[in-house]
Amino acid sequence: MYNPVLSEIAGIVTLIMMIISYLFRKKSSYLLCQTIGLCCMFFSYLFGNEYFAMVALTVSLTRTLVFFIYEKQDKKAPLLLSFLFAGLTLCAYILVNHIILNTSKPIDVLYLLAQIMYAFIFRIRSIKLVRYSIIVPHGFAILYNMLLHGMLFVALSYSFELLADIYSIFRDERSRTDIKNAR
Repeated sequence: MYNPVLSEIAGIVTLIMMIISYLFRKKSSYLLCQTIGLCCMFFSYLFGNEYFAMVALTVSLTRTLVFFIYEKQDKKAPLLLSFLFAGLTLCAYILVNHIILNTSKPIDVLYLLAQIMYAFIFRIRSIKLVRYSIIVPHGFAILYNMLLHGMLFVALSYSFELLADIYSIFRDERSRTDIKNAR
């Protein structure tokens, strides 16, 4: 199913959705855009023949949707769900890369760690804390895609997400400082 053109087109849409998600200050809106972006990233990995990343994104998409539902109900997701999604990610890696395809590479650990970290970070209710925490797994995902010589727009998407995280942190801090100075 290798098709680099379709892979890059899906990556471009991923990039656009991830950037749009950072325009929102409400976590549920942020998660909705992230979900759409993850769907597009799934197809980017599918058409790029990166099957573990594709399967891990399926787990990620499910995780994001579950946490979105909790967020819309104004509830905190149980910690057990984070462990469940982290375990599913690890099982998916073992099943796909070791048992089915026998294609595991040491570099896969970067993406595996990123996905496991996301499982715990997206449980956090505070969008500010999510933005601080997500910097490390984004860095792992960027490094994975760059070392893999993977899909350009997926790597760019993670890079722009990282920059958007940093920008959002500074924007929020500046807003807080402006409010304090106005008092």
